[in-house]
Amino acid sequence: MNFIREWITSVTETGVLSAMFDIERAHRIPGGKSIPGATPRAILAKFLSQRDRDSLLRWKRTEQELTYNGNSIQIYPDFSRDTQMKRREYSEVKKRLISANIKYSMMFPSKLWVIYGGKVQFFNNPIEVLNWLEREGLG
Repeated sequence: MNFIREWITSVTETGVLSAMFDIERAHRIPGGKSIPGATPRAILAKFLSQRDRDSLLRWKRTEQELTYNGNSIQIYPDFSRDTQMKRREYSEVKKRLISANIKYSMMFPSKLWVIYGGKVQFFNNPIEVLNWLEREGLG
């Protein structure tokens, strides 16, 4: 836990985290021994402050890449299984948006917003997005 707190503090820019930044608890996802060359196991960290968690996630979106010992570090919020499953339904749609070079983002719990032609579009399910792509001639 101390390692995670110190590492996050060292890689973030001044002002991203509050002066009271702390981690309530942290642990690695259970698994066997780490295999050299394999993807490292995930670490779950519970922040003491939701504000610090949100600030770190916003900051990470603007950074190019975080690394530790040559390994790329990804930071994601931890969602319930139901929320993860709902968000996973958008995976094919997201691939199409990426290939069409259209900016998008997910909103909690599982809504998608798209910026296209200077306008923001909100979608409640992947079928709405597919229909919109076809109407715009991007499908």
